[in-house]
Amino acid sequence: MEVIKTSLLINFVIKRPKLTICLFTCLIFVSIFGAVNLSFTSDFRSYFSSDNPQLKTFEQLETDFNKQDTLTFLVESSNNNPSIYQPEIIHYLELLTDEAWAIPYSRRVDSLINFQKMSVDENDLQINDLVPGNSHLTPSFLLELKQYAETQPRLLNNLVSVDGTLAIVQVTLTLPESNESATPELISYARNKLEEISNNNVKVQLFGTSVINIALMEAVERDMALLIPSSYLLIFAAIYFLSRSISGATLSLGVTLMTVLSVFGIFGWQAHQLTPVVGAVPSMIMVIVVADCMHLLVSYQYHIRQGLKQVSAIREALTTNIKPIVITSVTTAIGLLCLNFSESPPYRDLGNLVALGAIIACFLSLTWFPAVLLLLPEPKKLPNIDNGWLHSIIMKFSQLLTTHTKSLWLFTVVLLLAGGFGATKLELNDQWHQYYDETFDVRQAIETQNDKLNGVNFIQYSVASGGEQGILTPEYQKDLDKLIQWVRTQKNVGYVDGFSLQVKELSQKLNQDNPDFYQVPNSKNAIAQSVLLYEMSLPYGMGVDEQVNFDKSATRLTINLHKISSKELSAFDLKLITWAAENTPALLLTEGSGVDMMFAKISDRNSESLLKGTALALILISVLLSFLLRSWKLGLISIIPNIIPIIMAYGIWGLMDGHIDLGLSIVASMGIGLVVDDTVHFLFKYRYAKQNNATTPEAVEYAFNTVGIAIIITSIVLTLGFGLLTLSHFSPTYGMGALLALTVMFAAIIDFILLPLLLLKFDK
Repeated sequence: MEVIKTSLLINFVIKRPKLTICLFTCLIFVSIFGAVNLSFTSDFRSYFSSDNPQLKTFEQLETDFNKQDTLTFLVESSNNNPSIYQPEIIHYLELLTDEAWAIPYSRRVDSLINFQKMSVDENDLQINDLVPGNSHLTPSFLLELKQYAETQPRLLNNLVSVDGTLAIVQVTLTLPESNESATPELISYARNKLEEISNNNVKVQLFGTSVINIALMEAVERDMALLIPSSYLLIFAAIYFLSRSISGATLSLGVTLMTVLSVFGIFGWQAHQLTPVVGAVPSMIMVIVVADCMHLLVSYQYHIRQGLKQVSAIREALTTNIKPIVITSVTTAIGLLCLNFSESPPYRDLGNLVALGAIIACFLSLTWFPAVLLLLPEPKKLPNIDNGWLHSIIMKFSQLLTTHTKSLWLFTVVLLLAGGFGATKLELNDQWHQYYDETFDVRQAIETQNDKLNGVNFIQYSVASGGEQGILTPEYQKDLDKLIQWVRTQKNVGYVDGFSLQVKELSQKLNQDNPDFYQVPNSKNAIAQSVLLYEMSLPYGMGVDEQVNFDKSATRLTINLHKISSKELSAFDLKLITWAAENTPALLLTEGSGVDMMFAKISDRNSESLLKGTALALILISVLLSFLLRSWKLGLISIIPNIIPIIMAYGIWGLMDGHIDLGLSIVASMGIGLVVDDTVHFLFKYRYAKQNNATTPEAVEYAFNTVGIAIIITSIVLTLGFGLLTLSHFSPTYGMGALLALTVMFAAIIDFILLPLLLLKFDK
């Protein structure tokens, strides 16, 4: 039955090539039209499923204390005087503070200019902008301003740097959840406004969560606009050089483009949102298409060289490759579908998209590709395969397997030990601030923020009291202040913001500004009255709702830290919660929240989930191959060359870099889909020879003879294609390209050395 179905497909393609081309081209165009429904999001929330516990904590924090999306202007002097306390810089800060209120979706603006300074006039609390609009920026005023800033814990290292060379204007945003163009809109507005009010003596950099989101999107767009097309052209050139077939290279590229477009089109028909993660989809699909097309093309050329006519050569190429291509497509899809074990929805989408691409590529390479070849002129000049330099090398190497078996086993063992040693050096470490190199403006802003201000990592806590109005008790405020003072002593902490700082300052101001009263009052009534007076005195838009929830049962604690790894951030969170539980009994802390903490937690769980998924994929692929090859022994043997290249790739990466982030943790699952292709083709050719009464050495030599060239061509081409991605200035693209290039390279080495050695040893 299987043979009849296969013959029907081959006969249909060969006898009706024009109909085949029209049919599949129309289907592709229908699917492509769905792409108009696609939208793109750079919101970090898309990386978390709705039931993610860290996302729920974060959203509850935003519900209680408002959202914390930000746009920050880092302002420095660019003249000979680095101090910000000079008339021109202060004037610019005034202008920028005023203009910032008009930025789309802005809710609040904080800067040195409008910092709320407390004073008491005849027992009345006065709160005014630190730099009123009518201020005369005399030297004495600027000196007083500098001295005041240096004594304010809520100002220093928050809105101005300790050395007085940097000030920020921070815009707190309320971004609409359903409007994906909101962030690009406000960033565009901010950039245009900076050009409009530019000053040669002032240097301004953009930062904040909104800028980070846009930078991520722009980095992926840059790679997709330059590196991916370049990798396609490089692969086209490599295919032509190695196969000497301009038509084969062109058609392979055509099948790749058709597959990519149809995959995104089908995704669009389901009205999905795209995330930056899908930037890897075109490269992954390219791998699958090139592998399928190259096996057909090399087989077709082989039969042409043997003297067959074009139709017969294509028939033979399809007959001998249709089953391996279908099986490799299915096993590739199985490997990629294990990405559904990922904790992050975008990576599930990535696996599903590329798995769909594998199936579409299978159909196109077995129908559209040979149908177009049939309509092209028959190749006139092809070098004799027996004299080809590539074939000669392969056959000599196959002979070495039987004459130098011990040496090759030793080489393989040394290689495996090196890879295993490197793998022990790997450390799960997600550092988003390392994603961008110095060519990105955001990287320069990251370094400025980290070196001169309060750092680039932040973590937030909801600090509950256990009841309404509970934050007004002396016990709560004293424990909160005790916690803040302890946090300030910890390594890498740049700034701590908690409501007890305002309570202590209020106490001092309401007691004739006596420094002895800079402490939490001992009476709940005194705290409640001072807080009420404070709230009534604040201007519109500058309230305490960013720090205090509506029923005064909890406050927000924000901690800024200088660059640390995700592992260190998780350790800091655990240390703080443990210390608070032992030393501040009046405080009820949630787990640490914020973007950094969310990604730190998901990276750990994602790696564990994907490890299970990868193991399941290996088992399923092994069982499937055992069934199709009619040999449980070959099925078990296939596991080794499928897993070793991934271990080797991660091992080399461990020696080169050592860190694995959320993006790189998925390469193992993707790698299964890559390495299984060569293994399947080699084993099917080997099994075919064994079924025709060949000895094990003869079957190995036959497999080398029939698929060796295709494996080498695809491996070289794909290593070059993925290797080109290492030129990216965006770390996730660079890392993924390097790991996948290493995986492809080691897959070829293992399939050429270890797989034949295993067959010679265990399948005699």
